[in-house]
Amino acid sequence: MGKPKKRAKTFQYNKNRRKAWKKSKKMPNIECDKVKAAWDEKKSVSHNLQEMGISMDPNLTLKIPKAKEIIHSHLKESDDEMDTTQKSIEKNPKSRSKSYVADELEYEANLPQEQQLRLSQPEVSFCVYMLEKYGEDYKAMCRDKKNYYQDTPKQIRRRIMTFKSIPAQYQPYLASKK
Repeated sequence: MGKPKKRAKTFQYNKNRRKAWKKSKKMPNIECDKVKAAWDEKKSVSHNLQEMGISMDPNLTLKIPKAKEIIHSHLKESDDEMDTTQKSIEKNPKSRSKSYVADELEYEANLPQEQQLRLSQPEVSFCVYMLEKYGEDYKAMCRDKKNYYQDTPKQIRRRIMTFKSIPAQYQPYLASKK
């Protein structure tokens, strides 16, 4: 068995180090409009997020105690201990001055979203073919040669019911049938 060969480090001529350094120092593009509006260029990322009430590191904010810590906390029986993040927020009363951002983000996340279910084109064509040829006879559909995946009658029925529940795809089929 041979030994691994040590390779000499080579200089990468195709990389512009100055350009890469400037790019790393540049502010990232913030997609969220609410965060972008409340962002202060003069402050650090962690300070900005702390002001908005957003966690930079969820592992520190919602710390999961280890088994040793749980055992020690039960031995000490002291409930007045606080997380470091809670202490830092309480020390600096101005730190939550932009808490409306977190409230707006939470409100937006809790809004109910419409279910946008759509079948792929091959599945739609499969359903249309089966409905055209067999109507509602699912047992005959399962024996068809185009049932490549050997779906059972219940599986085919479920797929066709899904197709029928999507008006954007089922309505054109009904219109073409008339």
